[in-house]
Amino acid sequence: MNLHLAFGQRTPLYGALAERFVAEVGERSAGRLRLRPHEPGAIVPRFGYLDAVAQGAIDAAWGTPAVLAGRAPEAVLFTGVPFGLGPVEHLAWIRDGAGRPLYNALYARFGVIGVPCAAVGPDGLAWLRQPLDDTAPFRGLRMRAFGLAARILDGLGATTAFAFGADLTIGLATGAFDGAEVGVPVADFAYGLHEVAPIYLYPSPLQPATLLDVVINRDRWQRLEPEARVTLEEACRATAAFAEGANRETNAAALDRIAAAGVSVSAPSPATVAALRRAWDELRSVPEFVPVLRVYPAASD
Repeated sequence: MNLHLAFGQRTPLYGALAERFVAEVGERSAGRLRLRPHEPGAIVPRFGYLDAVAQGAIDAAWGTPAVLAGRAPEAVLFTGVPFGLGPVEHLAWIRDGAGRPLYNALYARFGVIGVPCAAVGPDGLAWLRQPLDDTAPFRGLRMRAFGLAARILDGLGATTAFAFGADLTIGLATGAFDGAEVGVPVADFAYGLHEVAPIYLYPSPLQPATLLDVVINRDRWQRLEPEARVTLEEACRATAAFAEGANRETNAAALDRIAAAGVSVSAPSPATVAALRRAWDELRSVPEFVPVLRVYPAASD
């Protein structure tokens, strides 16, 4: 099976866990089921894979539900809920809990089968060139952000845009961006963001968890033998178990390296967190969000 990767295998956690998943599938099937990973852009654009999978142009893809946000606003909540659960609990809610029927229904609308595979987090809130103004955090700033975080920062008066890789790093270095909300510390360190921004706010209440999943063409899934389907599910569970420790350990080490590089690392101020919560509260009544949030466990502070 061809497997598109939304995150390259060299990207810590996001892509490295895909590599782990591929290996787990091969080992658990004794080589009878093989996934051939393809780097972002090799077949389809990085986050433009859903239609290609649904149409059978590629068999499957490794990514995250938020790529559907433009067509199904609630998809961002399956990736992670602001002020919500951490990675282990969020994954359990989707994989084994009340979130699974809604998750399955979301992907069924687009002709694919989704398999929740792992979760990482929390993200950092922002890499910044200058300190935030606590009285109006993010107002007037040009921010790199993605998904629901971008929508919340826009609500606070930021102007958000999406960038990845070198475009992101160069944008921060040259002042095209005043700040950036990106990912987990170990991935941000690999991107070199500590070299171009002197301030890092961590953790982010907006993205306490990020779900990584596999989507498979529906017809291809139905043609698989039952044991092959079980293999894919079990490989995801094994990947999730590995991710729990790797997420904790690699991010802790990355935070130490970021601080050692001279970056000012601190939690967002209470005033900033309060502003973010108000902005999120204004979005909770979005019609597409309501059915998901109704069955989501109580949010944590």
